[in-house]
Amino acid sequence: MTRRDLLCRRRWQLLDAVGLNRDWLRELSAYYRGMTIQEFWVRYTLGRMDAATLWERKPRSTEADYRSFYAETDYFVLRQMYYHRNAGKAGDFCEYGCGVAPVTAWLRPRFLGWRYTLVDVPSPMLEFARWRFRGAANVEANEPGLGTALPLVRPYDVITCLDVLEHVINPLAVVRHLTDRLKPGGTLLVNFVDDAGGENLAESARERAATLDYLNATLTPVVPLTTDGPAAVDAQYVKPRR
Repeated sequence: MTRRDLLCRRRWQLLDAVGLNRDWLRELSAYYRGMTIQEFWVRYTLGRMDAATLWERKPRSTEADYRSFYAETDYFVLRQMYYHRNAGKAGDFCEYGCGVAPVTAWLRPRFLGWRYTLVDVPSPMLEFARWRFRGAANVEANEPGLGTALPLVRPYDVITCLDVLEHVINPLAVVRHLTDRLKPGGTLLVNFVDDAGGENLAESARERAATLDYLNATLTPVVPLTTDGPAAVDAQYVKPRR
C-alpha cells in the first residue's frame, strides 16, 4: 500500500469515526423518511440475522422463487449502501492499451477522485487521448518500451487490458507486469483473442496458453479465460489479498 493509499484510508476511517462520512446515510434517511444512524444499526443487525435463514424458510426451485428471495427483505439495501459507502472516493485506474481511451473517458466524470493512467504505443490514437485529457491533472499517459521495458510503476485498483494481448509479442510478460502492479484485492479486466494472422501476431498466439495458465494460477478468476472456452470473452480476475 502506498503512502497516498494509507492516508486516504485513514482519512475515511477518521470521517467514519466522527460521523462526517454520511452521504450514504443521508440517502437512506431520505428514502426511509428520517432514518437515524441508531435506527440504521438496529435494522441492519436484525435484518442480517433474519436474512441468514430466509432462503431456507420455504422451497425455492423456480426462477420466480429465486427472485422472490430478494423481494422479501430490505436488508440488502442497508448492507450495500454501508459496504459501498466509500466507493468512488479515491483510487488508481489504468487503461492498458488505451487507444483513444474510451474507458477512461466514461469513468472519469463519474469517479473524479481517482487517478488515471493511459498506456499505449506511440501513435495518433495516443496523441488524441493525450489531447482529450490535456487539462486533466489526474490523467497521465505512458508508453511501453520495447521488449520487457514495461511502464507501470505504482499499484492500481483496476486495470483494463482489452483487445491488446493479441497485438503484442510478449503477452505473458505484459500479464505478469499487470499482475505485479495490481493492489491486493484489485481487479484486472482482460481478453485475448485466439485468431492469429495479420495484426493479431503469431508470436502472441504462441504464448496464449501459457498466458492464460498464468492468469488462472496467479489471480482469482471471476470470469476466466480458458484455452478450450470461447475466444471472445472479456474476463475478470481479482488479485488475492495476502
